[in-house]
Amino acid sequence: MLKDFWATTYHDRLAFFIGQTLTSTLPRAYLKAGQERGRCIDYRHIIHSLSAKPQAFRFLQFQDELLPTETYRKLWLYCDQPFQSRDACKWIVGVLRIAMDHDCEEALGNELVARVDNNKPLPTLKALQERYLGKKSVPMIPARQQDLASYDHLLSGNWHRTEVVSHV
Repeated sequence: MLKDFWATTYHDRLAFFIGQTLTSTLPRAYLKAGQERGRCIDYRHIIHSLSAKPQAFRFLQFQDELLPTETYRKLWLYCDQPFQSRDACKWIVGVLRIAMDHDCEEALGNELVARVDNNKPLPTLKALQERYLGKKSVPMIPARQQDLASYDHLLSGNWHRTEVVSHV
């Protein structure tokens, strides 16, 4: 348990501290008329778990609160119609994950809604992942094979008398 963890409540936000260091702030949620419980949900806090089980998105009680903006709510309503149920959940969760991982929430959302508004098809999740994640290649590291004769010195017990030769 953290002893120096504490929070401060302001009229518009909650501020969290460890010692004297501000670690996080969240907007403060107020109850609306008729609400019994207020929520302030940031999709970034649960998107990794939701990515493991994207179908859970369909039946979330706080689905509207999870989507960060009206743009993403519009995307969800649009993709839920033409896509199959499984694919729609996987797509919206994948888009949210890309938005969080690449810090492009607004740009990505606006780009996708523009496609919807212009009656263009939405890109597949695979196409978005290739675009944002790119193809990662393994760098070629030149390696030089060690001369086997140097091991003979080691095995004969003469290792302390040999010179170290750098191959750099």
